[in-house]
Amino acid sequence: MRSRVTFRTIATEWETTVLPMYKHSTQKHRRFMLNKHLSPRFGDKAVCEITRQEIQVYVAQLIQRGYAPKSIDHVHDVLSAVLRTAVKWGHIAENPASGVDLPKLRAVRPKWALTPPQAAALLNKLPPMERAMVGLAILSGLRRGELFALRWQDIDQESRVLKVREAVYDGVFDSPKTSAGLRQIPLSEVAMRFVDEWRERGNTVDPSALVFSTRTSKAISPNNVLRRAIFPACEALNLPRATWLTFRRTYSSWSHDKGVPGKVIAQLMGHANVDTTLNVYTQVLDGALRTAVEKIGTELFTIVHESEGADAAGAANR
Repeated sequence: MRSRVTFRTIATEWETTVLPMYKHSTQKHRRFMLNKHLSPRFGDKAVCEITRQEIQVYVAQLIQRGYAPKSIDHVHDVLSAVLRTAVKWGHIAENPASGVDLPKLRAVRPKWALTPPQAAALLNKLPPMERAMVGLAILSGLRRGELFALRWQDIDQESRVLKVREAVYDGVFDSPKTSAGLRQIPLSEVAMRFVDEWRERGNTVDPSALVFSTRTSKAISPNNVLRRAIFPACEALNLPRATWLTFRRTYSSWSHDKGVPGKVIAQLMGHANVDTTLNVYTQVLDGALRTAVEKIGTELFTIVHESEGADAAGAANR
């Protein structure tokens, strides 16, 4: 006899018992997709009656309603996850979401990276805290969640090494996105300069305090920083709106341009597809990683100082 359990029942159990296994950011995103799209559409229907053809029709309807291919892919991914659980729990024999044709993914916004002169101009346009944030982001390749979870104890001034141990999303602290995200990043002299300049402005001596925080020592919203400081600076410089992903991409692009090996870049950026051991990581850290960050830092250091010198000369002449 076929199970007559409804999609809503399976979805509720999935949300309670399976979804908590994911990172907070993933939980929030999948819960939104479930409640906004899937439960209203399939909630009262028995899972055994949901067919591949019906799901294909639903995908076509989303396309007609103007949803982007990536959004449709996300909706389908959550639907497939719930139905896959229904298979595991013995309610259906196979996942009807498998094999559904989806629209081809395409980039809605062009991917771009800052040139060194653009980066220098942007840094000189930003207030002190945002300048430190962006400078460190460009010169370390940190993900935004890693940058905003950074604590003073994670930065070793003497050895100029940054340890990535946490990430934050919506004020919730967790481990980094992947196991490869737990890493050490050697910092160039220029990166340390941004850190030291910001440290000198702060009043905290607590090593566990966040490097960047609100006045109440809470985690800062990365999107608020974009809206209040970075976007206005970009507009003033006639640049496209730079995001935290732009800074991470800039780091990768500059590294490739300087001839840094792809494996080294992947390790520095914490990509999950790099299989490293402690011995291999330490070996690279002592050699190629240090060379990599110094190459990148030296170029930005030169441009920033040239720009600052020109500004000072102009002020003197006035």
